[in-house]
Amino acid sequence: MLIASTELGPIHSNIPLSEDLALGADLSADTHTMVDFGDDTLTAGRAHPMIDPTLRLEHLARAAADSTTGVLLLDVVLGHGADADPASLLAPALAGITQPVVIAVVGTGHDAQDLDRQVRTLVDAGAEVYLSNAAATRRAVALTLGGNR
Repeated sequence: MLIASTELGPIHSNIPLSEDLALGADLSADTHTMVDFGDDTLTAGRAHPMIDPTLRLEHLARAAADSTTGVLLLDVVLGHGADADPASLLAPALAGITQPVVIAVVGTGHDAQDLDRQVRTLVDAGAEVYLSNAAATRRAVALTLGGNR
């Protein structure tokens, strides 16, 4: 949010940079939003989205169906405690999305999920994939602003 807000202005979130930017229970706003599905309020009584992506996939489908959504920015976390093959769960959800999808894959070549295979699966599903949250955010911002900056 810090990187994106320098170019896009205020960003609403369930973990906002200031209270006036807090999202409601529906996790939506009529402007730029970022949702942390790993926040305690969203994981109470359920597995973290690194293990069970159901809540995140449902929100992704709603955001993609919204004609005002311009770009989707996601992260996929590899490593201990994460799903054994997170890209295989996310890739089918990307198939029908018409907006640009930018994904930061956070992990290393030593992770059990096989970083290269995760990246290939997501790229094959139509996403732009970066190995840095900052790089992915900058690309999503550039796409939001309508260019290939």
